[in-house]
Formats: sequence, C-alpha cells, structure tokens
Amino acid sequence: MPWNKPYQPAANQRLDLTVYAQPGNIVFITIRAYVHQSPFVSPSLNQMIVDTLAEEAERQHCWVYTYCLMPDHLHFLVSSRVEGVSTLKFTDQYKGKTTNRSWKLGWQGKLWQPRYYDHVIRTEESLRNIANYIWDNPMRKRLIPSDGEWPWRGQIHPLPD
Repeated sequence: MPWNKPYQPAANQRLDLTVYAQPGNIVFITIRAYVHQSPFVSPSLNQMIVDTLAEEAERQHCWVYTYCLMPDHLHFLVSSRVEGVSTLKFTDQYKGKTTNRSWKLGWQGKLWQPRYYDHVIRTEESLRNIANYIWDNPMRKRLIPSDGEWPWRGQIHPLPD
C-alpha cells in the first residue's frame, strides 16, 4: 500500500442485486455497532431494535426469521415476501430507522457500521445451521448458560420447511 494514500477498506462484495429481491432467497445478515461500540446493553434500546425489526418486516414485505441482538451486533435471517423487494434495501432502511429512533432514547452519533455482512443461504441444511448459530450466539459468548434465556433473540416468522 502506498504510504501517501489513506487506508480505505474494500467495498462489499455483493451478488447480482436481483438475487436479494427474489422471494424465497434467504439472506443471513450481520450488522455491527459503530466503531467497536457496545450500545445494546440498554433494555429500552434493545426493545426498540427488536420491535423495529418486526415492524419493518411488515412494512417492507419481508420475512424475518431467527434473530439475535448481541451487545455489539445483530444477526438475522431475512427474505423478501414479494418479487422486487430487496433484502438489502430492507437492511439499509432498518439501520436508518433504528438510528433515528435511538437518538430519541438518548443515543448520540452513529449506531451502526456503514457496511454489513450478507450471505445468501443455499441449502436447507445450511439454513438450519445458520439459524442455530444465531440462536446459540449468547451461549458461545458466555452471556448466558447453555439452558439460559436471552431476551433479545427469537423468531418473528417461522423458518420455512
């Protein structure tokens, strides 16, 4: 890397954008909090994050399956319910809405990283494995015991068979 140029991270690698707007294509999304912060420790903020996820799923005609909000990131599985509705657009609008609402709850500044991770699920086995990965996240991070409850995870819509 030349020393006279500032570092710029690589752009997100995305599939053809039509893939994200086809009903039945389930996408695994991970959104990280801005600059290694851990804002999701406030019950009121966390509840707003989860409530807005369900609200936006209805408004934007998407299915949101398994989700888990951790102190510094959010995982969820999402797919479009109708042709032409993009799960990427859903995620971008969700990030904007939750950021605006977080300010009303006392958060200052950016809530989310500009970019996020997405992975289109290809097989039913992969879908189940990723859903379990999302569900087990609080246990892997030792936030709860293996049989414990985590109030910031759940399912808005059932996983498809």
